Amino acid sequence: MELYLVAVPSIAALALFALKKGFLTVRGTVSAIAVGSIVAVAHVGLFLLLVAFFLSSSLLTRLRAEWKRAMGLKDVSGRSLRQVAGVGTPIAVFGLLYAAAGDPRFLGAAAVAVAAANADTWASEVGVAYGGRPRHILAPWRTLEPGVSGGVTPVGAAASFTGALFIALLAQLLGVGGPLWKVATLGYLGEVLDSVLGAALQVKYICNGKVS
Repeated sequence: MELYLVAVPSIAALALFALKKGFLTVRGTVSAIAVGSIVAVAHVGLFLLLVAFFLSSSLLTRLRAEWKRAMGLKDVSGRSLRQVAGVGTPIAVFGLLYAAAGDPRFLGAAAVAVAAANADTWASEVGVAYGGRPRHILAPWRTLEPGVSGGVTPVGAAASFTGALFIALLAQLLGVGGPLWKVATLGYLGEVLDSVLGAALQVKYICNGKVS
C-alpha cells in the first residue's frame, strides 16, 4: 500500500508532464495513469521498464519532427487512449497475473511485451526518419510510402532489434523476465510478427495512428 501511495502521484505527475509536452492526449493521459498504476503495483521493476519505454519512445518522436509533420507522418496530437491501451493492456494483464500467481513466467511475458512495444516504436520512428522508402515485408520487390504498416527498411529493422535489446538489458538490471537473449529475441520477433500481420491484413495504417 505504501508503494501504491507513492507510485500513483508520481505516475500522475509524469503523465501530466507528458500531456504538457504533447506526448499524450487527455484521454491518453488518463489511460497512461491507469496502466502505470496497475503495473507499479504488480512489480516495481516492470513499472521502470514501462517508464523507460515511454521516455525513449517519446524522445524518438522528435527525430526529424518537422519533416514528419510536413509529410503527414507525425501525430501532433500525442498518443491517444487507444494507442496507450493497446500497448499497455498486455503488459498490465501479465503484471497482474504475476502479482496474483507469483509465476515468474508471467513477469517474463510482461517484459517481452515491453520489449516488443519498444522495438515497434523505435522501428517506426527511426525507420521513417532515416530509412528511406520501405519495402513490403511479404513482397520485398514492392515499395511503400514511409510509415505504412507492413513496410520495412534495414535502418528500421536495426532500430527494432536495438529497441528490444535496450529493454532486455534493463530487464536484466532490474531482475525482470528471463535471460537477456530470450527477452531481446522474442521482443524483436513480436515486432516482426506485428509487421507481418499488418501487411497480411492489407490494412494500411500510417504510423502514429493515422490512416491513409
